[in-house]
Amino acid sequence: MTQPTETVTGLARRFAVDIDMAAPASAVWSSLPGIEELKTVWDQRREGDESYDDEGGARETITGSSWKLELKIIHRAGPDGVTFNAVQEYLRGKAQAEDALNGEIHVRWYDRSGVGEAYDGRALVTWSPDGGNGGARDVVTMVISGQGKRIPITNPNASALPVVSKLTPTGGGTAGGNIVTIIGRKFTGVTGVTFGGTAATQVTLQSDSQIACLAPAKAAGTYDVIVTTAAGASANTAADNYTYA
Repeated sequence: MTQPTETVTGLARRFAVDIDMAAPASAVWSSLPGIEELKTVWDQRREGDESYDDEGGARETITGSSWKLELKIIHRAGPDGVTFNAVQEYLRGKAQAEDALNGEIHVRWYDRSGVGEAYDGRALVTWSPDGGNGGARDVVTMVISGQGKRIPITNPNASALPVVSKLTPTGGGTAGGNIVTIIGRKFTGVTGVTFGGTAATQVTLQSDSQIACLAPAKAAGTYDVIVTTAAGASANTAADNYTYA
């Protein structure tokens, strides 16, 4: 009897793309939502290097390389239909820049599993809506073209610790009690959420990348929102700041 093959087909959706929307000196990564297609391209630049010594045999040398990400994204809007996703709008704005200095972005891409390839680099963006009839989806073709080398990085998902990448909303009243949605990763098995050391209530795991909870009462100020699982606590970053007013 034929034995089953001990392999499975890899899926393109295993890759994540993050955009740094902060100042160059302090990266704050935000996930690019709505990716429908993604193709990572890396090419060697080669030139002929044949000499008489090769007696007519072809020879090339590698003189450099180039990289790019070719994407199709679903243009995401909020419930009002006109307020578009902040990360997508950031990229659209960069694609309209008049020069490379103002149009350059910082991007990273990696395997969501925590293993495999992971890179970051500086790049320029093109933004081309696909168009269509009145019932067509709002789909955009994007090309993120590398400026300089892609840099191998430690896969952001290699750690088992939870990561907070976004809060919605990012603030509320001092009485607390409002619903806060926490976006990130590695949330499965969440054991607690704290706002400046005070426990949130009604913590609900909605997926490995999303938690909902009620903000506790706190004095006015800005506090860190920390997610804890069996693996440990999320690191303090600018993305987890929640402001009471």
